Amino acid sequence: RRLRDRTRRNIEEIEAKGFCKGIENYSRHLSGKSPGEPPDTLLDYFPRRNRDPNGISQSREPETKATNEKEDDEWLLVIDESHVTVPQIGGMFEGDRRRKTTLVQHGFRLPSAVDNRPLTGAEFWARVPQALYVSATPGAEEIRRAAAVGPSGG
Repeated sequence: RRLRDRTRRNIEEIEAKGFCKGIENYSRHLSGKSPGEPPDTLLDYFPRRNRDPNGISQSREPETKATNEKEDDEWLLVIDESHVTVPQIGGMFEGDRRRKTTLVQHGFRLPSAVDNRPLTGAEFWARVPQALYVSATPGAEEIRRAAAVGPSGG
């Protein structure tokens, strides 16, 4: 009952003001996305080509319409302290999912609230054309990704 009343109040507030407290819990409905579909993020505003789940471009050749146009993937993500940051990329999704599942189970959030979430690791890396890892102590994941595109990896 509490959740139903809150949802009604939120809808009335959205209709009257265009927003409400906690509007992010309705993001899937407002964006027209399907359940489980990745949310829109800042990374979606950068140009990109199709990549495999490891974030490696399917084509290493520049995709240009004319000789003076730049390649679609001409941006670089610089990850400082990558030995700390890279493991958090996939971990953010897992932590958010656990927290929101508990809130949904206890009636504090609508089930659709779980779709306003961080990207999974695979979703994140599929949006990043190239990355520079900055770390004094790189982890196994940075070394693996760097080797995949390094001199011997392509």
